[in-house]
Amino acid sequence: MASVKKVFLIAGASSKNGTSVAKLLLAEAGNKYIVRVGARDPTKLSALVALGAEAVVLDTSLESAFAAFNGVDGAFIVLPFLAGGAEDILIENYLKAAKETGTKHIVYLSAIDADVKSSHNHKKYEQLVSESGIPFTILRPAWFHENAVSYYAETIKSQGVFWSSAGDGVYTSVAIADISAAAVAALTEPEKHVGQTYTLTGESVTEKQVAETISKIIGKPVTHVNLSPEEYEALITQVTGSKEYAAGLVLLDTNRREGHFGKVDPALEQIIARKPISLHEVLTNNASAFKEA
Repeated sequence: MASVKKVFLIAGASSKNGTSVAKLLLAEAGNKYIVRVGARDPTKLSALVALGAEAVVLDTSLESAFAAFNGVDGAFIVLPFLAGGAEDILIENYLKAAKETGTKHIVYLSAIDADVKSSHNHKKYEQLVSESGIPFTILRPAWFHENAVSYYAETIKSQGVFWSSAGDGVYTSVAIADISAAAVAALTEPEKHVGQTYTLTGESVTEKQVAETISKIIGKPVTHVNLSPEEYEALITQVTGSKEYAAGLVLLDTNRREGHFGKVDPALEQIIARKPISLHEVLTNNASAFKEA
């Protein structure tokens, strides 16, 4: 008699972390799991569907949450950055649906700065998850290695410079692929990870070291220019048109500048049973993003 496949739900599957976790699960040998991917717009999940995932609508409606969580063994939850209290609605709906449909385990993606002042409500949501009565694991990843590409590549390419207000602060950084590997370990072996809160770090760096690393990789000078929080907020607001987003970045930079998450934690290496992917490797793999065409 064939064994019943476990069903895993990725809530927030269109995010970088959600997509990465879904791909790892889908890549397991022998089509081992049923991977259900949810997003407000499931048309954005076509690449995952092509790999074998089943896509569902997962928006702020309770009905969509119940449909998505029905029959799920484990769920990986990534909350989007939404205004107007929509994040609260999402997590409350997810937990209600998970509880009432019998979801066996939740892996919640939080952040390393959950215990300090930040632009998100991860600490609040961690508490909701831990008090839900559903077995849980909480992941608190550091600043992503990939942020150096997302935030800095365009101006490095055009001007050889990038700005932040992180100063000379030492902060930890981690690869999205390693966060995903930890999430998959927690989902597929819940007995080892239930009730745990893990801080996921790869290495500690400064903005100056990031600039030096990129410079060596692309073979041209790269400079980090530190701005005051007010200057940086004004710059990001001008570029993005969102003062709320800019304020969030400035607050994150404050935490980096003040060293609130500068210490490397051994948890990641213990969970994934290998050395974490280095910042140098991620930047090398994305070298073309920093170079003029």
